Amino acid sequence: MIPVDKGGGIAKAQGSYKNRDTPCSFLCLPKPMMAMSFLPSFHLFLVFVVSSIIYITYRCKFFTSRHPGCTFAPGPRGWPIIGNLLDLPTQRPWIVFRDWARTYGDIMYVRAYRKPIIILSSAEVVTDLMEKRSLIYAGRPVSVMDNLTGKYFHQYFNGGVVPDYHIKQAKQIHKFLRRCLDTSGKQLDPSHVRLTLASTIMDIVYGLQIESMEDDYIRVVVESIELGSDSKVVGKYWIDYMPFLRYVPGWIPGTASVRLGARCRPVVEEMVNRAYDAVKKGTVTRSSMALDLITRLSEEPDPERRKAEERHAKHVTAVAYAAGSDTTYSTIQTFFCNLATYPDIQKKAQEELDLVVGPDRLPTFDDYDSLPFVQAIFLECIRWLPVAPLGIPHSTTEDDYYNGYFIPADTTVLVNVWHILRNPVDYPEPEKFNPDRFMKDGALNRDVRDPLTFAFGFGRRACPGKDFARDTAFLLFASILHAFKIMPSLDEYGNELDPTPHMSASTLCYPELLHYMLKPRSKAMEKLVRDTAL
Repeated sequence: MIPVDKGGGIAKAQGSYKNRDTPCSFLCLPKPMMAMSFLPSFHLFLVFVVSSIIYITYRCKFFTSRHPGCTFAPGPRGWPIIGNLLDLPTQRPWIVFRDWARTYGDIMYVRAYRKPIIILSSAEVVTDLMEKRSLIYAGRPVSVMDNLTGKYFHQYFNGGVVPDYHIKQAKQIHKFLRRCLDTSGKQLDPSHVRLTLASTIMDIVYGLQIESMEDDYIRVVVESIELGSDSKVVGKYWIDYMPFLRYVPGWIPGTASVRLGARCRPVVEEMVNRAYDAVKKGTVTRSSMALDLITRLSEEPDPERRKAEERHAKHVTAVAYAAGSDTTYSTIQTFFCNLATYPDIQKKAQEELDLVVGPDRLPTFDDYDSLPFVQAIFLECIRWLPVAPLGIPHSTTEDDYYNGYFIPADTTVLVNVWHILRNPVDYPEPEKFNPDRFMKDGALNRDVRDPLTFAFGFGRRACPGKDFARDTAFLLFASILHAFKIMPSLDEYGNELDPTPHMSASTLCYPELLHYMLKPRSKAMEKLVRDTAL
């Protein structure tokens, strides 16, 4: 009940409007109208929920009758109607799923409302399903947009094309080294790493010269990635499993996903259009992926087909930033925190670099095959902390059976990549950061399970940007190790700070709050960094 102050207050505020039946806000809404606007909506919502419960109960019985005697994989027992919706963890779910696997096995079944989910927790099961039966497990689902976007990604980021970007990658890495000289002896700002990756990918994709993370082009992309990453946290938003919630008013408790969607749309739209339109209008004219696409599309005679293809081109260029920048950032932060912790690993890599590269130049991509231990460091970074601990969700395109378990069509498939890459059988002492696990007789040991086969996706859905990410990380690792010592940073009293990081808990996982600094290995190396320019 809203009090009315006859001497002013709300009554006076309402009196200032000519038409009192048209409120200016919730507070100045007359009581009768308030009841009329709120209660019917709430009652309709309750009717909607009750109807949905009745409907889903019927559907569950119908589903069971269609598949009599079918056995699902084991998993935690769920609740009536909502299944395991309340069991799905939203903070570091890969750890919870690891604990579940110890009880229920390498393939688990849960149900979130009507949505069946299976969680795979061993390399053998993943290989059997995601690789050998990739046609069934490659869904997300597949659409025309997915196919065209995938086509463009493969065209511009496949292993045969990536060497075309080496000059731009090396240029930005050399800029990063010079920025590190300017902050020598101080804790390195993680934004230096982000700027290096952002400027590299924005140069390749749009021909943009980015000099600061405050750049408007970067600001909108970073905001979009943050919102998108939050929306992908498994189990956090019930709308993923109860699509009817998209029609529920945003003021209803539990509908945060509706509000998140409202925030995401304008940001994502700006990210998709802004840089692409700058290239199309001729504001940016340097050679780039977007310019090549725009030139090719201008030759399409069919206006409708050209319009549709341009939508796909805009999306693939926008997504390229996240694929080529944000994910690599995680691997580089993992590199810094562990190399600061293990100086013996750093020393061994530097001995290899001194022997192969020498004191008169910086490493290049041509040194790749001659630096197996630097490669091993990259592999161990990927294994120790995969960028996407649960991979990217897949879905089944048809019913399937595996080891006596029934897996219905349209089942969401999650792979606990983090748990698989910490299997002590494949990787003894998995908690320890140890690149030597990938070495044998001075070369890479091909008998050790390759973490890249799990960290970058599976089958037809494997990440097309993995070669680009590997090359960027390799040259950055080699260049930093050749020119600098990585050390724990110091507090105000000169004591070393613990470089052990705090881990983020979103869809993408990376070390946060790192305490490390870089110092040149020698005066000669400092001069080499300053004098080397592309």
